[in-house]
Amino acid sequence: MSDDKAVMRWDPYSLTRDAEFDGFWRAHLAKRDRLILLVLGRGFDVRALETATRLKGVGANVAVWLLAYDNGLNDSVKRSALTQANYDGLVALFGAAAITPIDIAIGGTAGETATSRNTKAALEAAGDCLLFDDLIVDISAMPRLVAMTTVAVLLAKLDGVARAGGKSVNLHVTTAESVSADNDAAQGTLQDQVTLVVGFSGQLTSQTTENWPRVWFPVLGERQQARLDLIRDFIDPDEICPVIPFPSRAPRRGDEIIDEHRAILFDEFQIEPANILLACEYNPFEAYKQIFVAMDRYRRALREMGGCKAFVSPISSKLLSIGVLLACYDHRFGDVSGERLDVGIPYVETAVYGDPIQDEQSAYELYSMWIRGEWEEV
Repeated sequence: MSDDKAVMRWDPYSLTRDAEFDGFWRAHLAKRDRLILLVLGRGFDVRALETATRLKGVGANVAVWLLAYDNGLNDSVKRSALTQANYDGLVALFGAAAITPIDIAIGGTAGETATSRNTKAALEAAGDCLLFDDLIVDISAMPRLVAMTTVAVLLAKLDGVARAGGKSVNLHVTTAESVSADNDAAQGTLQDQVTLVVGFSGQLTSQTTENWPRVWFPVLGERQQARLDLIRDFIDPDEICPVIPFPSRAPRRGDEIIDEHRAILFDEFQIEPANILLACEYNPFEAYKQIFVAMDRYRRALREMGGCKAFVSPISSKLLSIGVLLACYDHRFGDVSGERLDVGIPYVETAVYGDPIQDEQSAYELYSMWIRGEWEEV
């Protein structure tokens, strides 16, 4: 292999959309008896039970790890009622005995990776996920940082076990995708500090690489000016390459996001229009490939300078966030020869949630992404 070659792990890929979801899981379950571990969030989101309900409908044998996050603040009456209703619905589907609650402290002032570190520690203490044949992480009702950490931690654990000759467990990620539901659930105020996904610090403070160029890829959604300001100040990038969702279901969404952030992108950050990248809104694996290739272009171009650091901020939809995570994971752990990138995933958490304004009747589409296991052995 030449020194500048990188092989993308998720090319080809396995992606199942809403209409094919039931058929895919019926066929998967029919191959042999399977014990399923469903990891999902205890939250108020109207999409919280979509994956669980569909799995129940196809007769899956499911145990549940229910991630219960606590930011130390009292919930409003409305959020408490919605969260309890989702929990009651989950009990009705699988029974209380099948549900293992996992408490996670989020936010706080304990440092830049507190939420991510707490999530990792809680998952490691939760039990033996190797007892199961398939793990499904449903990120629909999870805070963004908890969702990305959960997927990254389980993927790394299962990869490590399989590489050591142990059991190969399947890992799937599901989400009920709706850009409007994401935006309507995200009412509230932000933390005043940037946090990083554990394992993806980008070696930001390393003295041995402090002179390496820093390239920042903010994957943009609506109303992200405050996060952009905080993250830019935190990582002090030499180059900024905004990533815009395109193609998207709303044909003008990418243009509207640019227009909304025009002042901060072009006047304050002085971004060249040629630096704007595009990533498919409704296919996380296509988005993964587009982001991976863009990162790899900088890796190879700046190799003569010793190397560079890449930071990718998932401040768009949850589906695009999985594309971001896979691109960063593949550069961090995948089949990349020569000098690797130092990869960081900086994000700004919500400090205090407002009451959601989600419409219970709003449309969303369920996606199932099979990211490790038998699919790769075919």
